[in-house]
Amino acid sequence: MMRARHLIAVALLLALPGIAAADIATTQALQQALQRLEKAQRSGPPIPPATLSSLHSSLRMMTRDQVNPVLFQVDRAIFNARLAGLREQRQQAAEQDRLSSLQHQVQSLTRQHQTLQNEYGKLREQLASKTMSGAQTQHLQAEIRQQQQMLQSEEHRLAGLAKQQGAVPGAPASPLTALPSYGRALTVYAQVRAASDGVHVTMPVTSLFGSDTQLSTDGKQRLQAISGILKQTAASEILVRVAPQPLGANVATQRAETILRTLRRNGIPGTVLALATGVGLSPGTAELLLVNASPAP
Repeated sequence: MMRARHLIAVALLLALPGIAAADIATTQALQQALQRLEKAQRSGPPIPPATLSSLHSSLRMMTRDQVNPVLFQVDRAIFNARLAGLREQRQQAAEQDRLSSLQHQVQSLTRQHQTLQNEYGKLREQLASKTMSGAQTQHLQAEIRQQQQMLQSEEHRLAGLAKQQGAVPGAPASPLTALPSYGRALTVYAQVRAASDGVHVTMPVTSLFGSDTQLSTDGKQRLQAISGILKQTAASEILVRVAPQPLGANVATQRAETILRTLRRNGIPGTVLALATGVGLSPGTAELLLVNASPAP
């Protein structure tokens, strides 16, 4: 097939009279046009018959008019325009194929997501329908009481700290210029407010958690970035707080523990991390309170 196309090209070059009178540059330009068409036929999908016929027509006109430089340049421009149109058609077809592939992938992922949601709902129903034994109930109640005592202790300590430092409840957020450099960096990931009891770093719970107590991928990335900034501070204590959740009294504590463990894994010393009650926070928010924070030396 390739040899047949080559013979056709040679025949086009030799078919018309007056070819010997053409200059070398014109002949070379015609040969290059033939080579470009052959390359287009080899390197891509079949050329539509109508497009291929118009390209051959342009080549015949270039062969005929090569002894007339003015007409030859017009024919050459027409050939180039038609070849460019072929490339654009192929690009559009390739883009359409990619778009169709992406649409199929999205539909498949949507179906998988719906299936997982259905399975998750069934598991929740099964868990809710199970009855715990007396020993399990007593163990859970003891754990809840212990956590409540711990949170109450932290709440009293926070209240004393706020009283000592003259904290004013409901004080307006400090302007961005009043924040230290690390505080301004944190504003990319959270709302930051400097107060007398420390620097408050507040985020929506939905920006961190994908389910009840599991961090989402975005939440993990957000806490990793925040951890890198917190390493620039010399806070004497970082208190992790989560507002009470409508999902259950224990969920807020579990979420706070998840945030604390993640910060520790990201390199924040465990000696400065502590849980604190989320009472008083706006619903649906989590907060890091940086006590006595200052730029690291």
